[in-house]
Amino acid sequence: MDEKLKSTLDKVIRLTQQNDEFGTELRKALQIKPSAPGVNNSNDTRLKHIESYLGLDYYVDGQPSLIDYSFVPEVEIRAQLISDNREMMRFRYGTRYHAISFVEYCRYAHLQVEMLLNYFYDRTESGDLEAIKTHITRYNKKAQITDAKSLSAISYNSKLWSFCDEFSIDIKYRICLDNIREVRNQSSHRSPGGEERTMEESRKKLINMGIPLHPKYGYVLTAKLKEGTNAFNLYNSMVKNTDWYKEYKVLIWMAQKEQYDNIMESIKLISSTIKQSLINKVSLNIIS
Repeated sequence: MDEKLKSTLDKVIRLTQQNDEFGTELRKALQIKPSAPGVNNSNDTRLKHIESYLGLDYYVDGQPSLIDYSFVPEVEIRAQLISDNREMMRFRYGTRYHAISFVEYCRYAHLQVEMLLNYFYDRTESGDLEAIKTHITRYNKKAQITDAKSLSAISYNSKLWSFCDEFSIDIKYRICLDNIREVRNQSSHRSPGGEERTMEESRKKLINMGIPLHPKYGYVLTAKLKEGTNAFNLYNSMVKNTDWYKEYKVLIWMAQKEQYDNIMESIKLISSTIKQSLINKVSLNIIS
């Protein structure tokens, strides 16, 4: 253990011994159960818990980004991408100053994807805004970007869906990258405990309509909706394109623990695709 970490650890131990309330809260944060009466916990075990908890920030700082951003030559942009990637790690595993938070994990994922997309269009079209607009609408004809005064003013969704169509990105990655934006937006409008209530209320609403749901995840089994039935008509008229159902789909997506890895894999795919595209562009320029 380095001296800086050891000094910090010593201070925490002393404070734990001097302040019972602090010690109690620290044990809660580390998920260490209090000793039964008359039973002494191993000091070594407790210290290892504390050392691990305090040392995670230092560990994260010393690790390379989980996503390869070496293809970005601009130092400031590359450093920001790496920094945001490390913040994702902190909010996934929890550190001294970062509680585990899926919402924050999504926020920093979203920041990386948006920066990558902006970087791609800026580099591909040499910063020409009109050329960028033409490029985006070539693959996303529904994009309403005519009046955009800058690349950053073009919506994330317009850029994302254009990019995904251009490079034939699988729909599961498209949905994942769209959902991280929805998670970020919805979280600012929901009170604590609201997610569970909203999800359960929506699920009951769908069940009362007689609409078939997946037994584990709760999403609508559209393949089981038969044309002409009451459930089919209700789904298409009162569910399919509504805001409450879109929110419900995001909430059940959030509830699946594997989304942490899916998000990371999605960003890696966007990054590697951009890297290869820019390499191909340079190669074509050399040939021509």
